[in-house]
Amino acid sequence: RGFFFAALEREIARSARSGRGFCLLMMDLDELKVVNDRLGHFYGDRVLRAVGEVVTAIVRRIDTAARYGGDEFVVLLPETDPTGAYVVAEKIRLGIQDLELGLTDEAIRPSLSIGVVSYPDDGTTADELMISADGAMYASKRAGKNRVTGVDIPAEPPVVASAP
Repeated sequence: RGFFFAALEREIARSARSGRGFCLLMMDLDELKVVNDRLGHFYGDRVLRAVGEVVTAIVRRIDTAARYGGDEFVVLLPETDPTGAYVVAEKIRLGIQDLELGLTDEAIRPSLSIGVVSYPDDGTTADELMISADGAMYASKRAGKNRVTGVDIPAEPPVVASAP
């Protein structure tokens, strides 16, 4: 986690100097608790390792991927616009959806809810970006899980002409 935040701070500084943005993915493994509760932590660990392998196989060498929490992962995508970040996120999501994990209960299908944010549009500090990414990821969960969601940018309030 410390390694990831150091990379994020470096990317913020680099992007502020260069004027080029980057994107951040926050991912939550939707069914890890079910796997752990029904099948045990051995299988839960197997699922976590498989997620890490899928993420590592898809991201570029210049990207930074890390496990953020118990069942959360993050990926920093330098010099990537939101469209490119959505493509990477969707590849990761589909990679997890298609995993053959050899679980003893085939009815359990782990999936990822992913939030996508971009610098500087969704935040200019590490904290702002992480809060935005967390919100986007939870929007994916609320919308039914196993999906990629970006930050909804609120529309500008309408300009109301004042009476003279």
